[in-house]
Amino acid sequence: MDFFKQRRTKALEKELTHFFNTSLTTALGRLKTDSKARWGTMTAKEMMIHLTQSSQMMHLGITKLLIKEKYREKSIAFLYTNKPISRGIEIPKDICYKFDDGITEDVEQLKEELIEATNTMLIFLIEKSDFKAIHPFFGELNSEQWLRFQKKHFTHHLSQFGLL
Repeated sequence: MDFFKQRRTKALEKELTHFFNTSLTTALGRLKTDSKARWGTMTAKEMMIHLTQSSQMMHLGITKLLIKEKYREKSIAFLYTNKPISRGIEIPKDICYKFDDGITEDVEQLKEELIEATNTMLIFLIEKSDFKAIHPFFGELNSEQWLRFQKKHFTHHLSQFGLL
């Protein structure tokens, strides 16, 4: 790896580690059971379950692509911008997350599970820099692209609840 790419990678790793370890923890500290979304229909509990499941989605063997090949390059370029994920994106039912599969109702436990899942994801993607997996809206993503997606995705939902 050339010197400049190595420096960019370390800077990105530091930025993402700070976001997932510090910003996320601080935001979740302000989240309450009755916190209301500024938009959308998710409850605080559903949002935490959704983000926990999202942290694990790269290991689900998803192969269904919802994006047309001609838009793939543009969608991946979006991951490298500061643009937020749009509000109100509809997720098809067959790839949606389930909010009622024996999942705890305890908000503090959901926070702990989300932080644990996020830490596992972060460590895995930083250590496995050659990892690739399909994302339904982006196509095949490498480790860095998965981390960039997850940061945007977490920022989207934490902002949804006024936490960022």
